[in-house]
Amino acid sequence: MAGNSDPLTPRAKLAVTAGKAVAAASRAAGRGSGSVIGGRVALKLDPDLLGRLAQNLDVVLVSATNGKTTTTRLIAEALRAAGPVVSNALGANMPAGITSALAGGSDAKFAVIEVDEKYLAGVARDTDPKCIALLNLSRDQLDRAAETRMLAENWREGLAGSKSVVVANCDDPLVVWAASSSPNVIWVAAGQMWKDDAWSCPSCGGVMQRPGDDWFCGECGFRRPTPSWALSGDHVLDPHGSAWPIHL
Repeated sequence: MAGNSDPLTPRAKLAVTAGKAVAAASRAAGRGSGSVIGGRVALKLDPDLLGRLAQNLDVVLVSATNGKTTTTRLIAEALRAAGPVVSNALGANMPAGITSALAGGSDAKFAVIEVDEKYLAGVARDTDPKCIALLNLSRDQLDRAAETRMLAENWREGLAGSKSVVVANCDDPLVVWAASSSPNVIWVAAGQMWKDDAWSCPSCGGVMQRPGDDWFCGECGFRRPTPSWALSGDHVLDPHGSAWPIHL
């Protein structure tokens, strides 16, 4: 973790103050939480503000088409045992909303941030995360998202050479292909009921073969990695094969 010196320049402090003022005005006017408009104003005044706010934090990023809000909250609750946590619990998961969230966490040690799929690479570049969790990619929201293959390629390029620990779902071929460019990946398996977006190989375009829980491309050899952690019924199997009961 970085040192505890104040990373904020006078310009950054002005941007934070202005953003909070605009957000407060938005709430007073009944226009919602104000987190997005406040973040937009703050980033206009200091385009590097997100990186400055993240400088003294251990950052965890969570991205997916589905499940990222729940996963973000679970991780945030777990980390609170080790220190104060700042998180975008309201779900504003684009750079403006993330900036607003971090601006409100001056005493935090950890930041657990839900990130929209399209913005993951840029947010990761700005925040230097310790860990990135990649859950799934699907065409669930085509009204605002590019094709899943393009999103996976964006993730793959953004993660290439990353120092972050990437925790990735090995049951989703798109996530596996995206995460494979990272040198430090922990593969997890929980099953994937929705397979309609992953019948073609993201690496070569060939048809994926799916015997049982496994998957592989018969043309280029791209295949499911062996998971380090796997869900089995009501237990989680750890890297040593021990089964741990889940109590939620």
